[in-house]
Amino acid sequence: MTDKIIIVEDDAALAAGLGRALASEQRDIRICGRLADAEKLMTGSVPVLVILDVNLPDGSGYDFLERLRQHSDVPVILLTANDMEADIVSGLEMGADDYITKPFSLAVLRARVNTQLRRKA
Repeated sequence: MTDKIIIVEDDAALAAGLGRALASEQRDIRICGRLADAEKLMTGSVPVLVILDVNLPDGSGYDFLERLRQHSDVPVILLTANDMEADIVSGLEMGADDYITKPFSLAVLRARVNTQLRRKA
């Protein structure tokens, strides 16, 4: 059985790199550049993890997180350029399980993803 991970990131090159960095035989990586696409992917099939950018062309990742938390406890890692302390605190208090600021280390991201997946196991 594969774990579905959704990456919601509008920077196509970054999203593709994240997908390659997190790929494995046990993971089904899905990439969305818009919130609407992520919502469609989640209909009927909840992922094991969502990596979510905050600033997206069709809305705020914070708003998406808020809607998601109304019906799901799927782990969410916010991955964003918003690096102010207030942004980090807001994201975590809204229900994000982790918050990573850009630029970031792929090794650290992989470790944090693995941590979230262990918690769900």
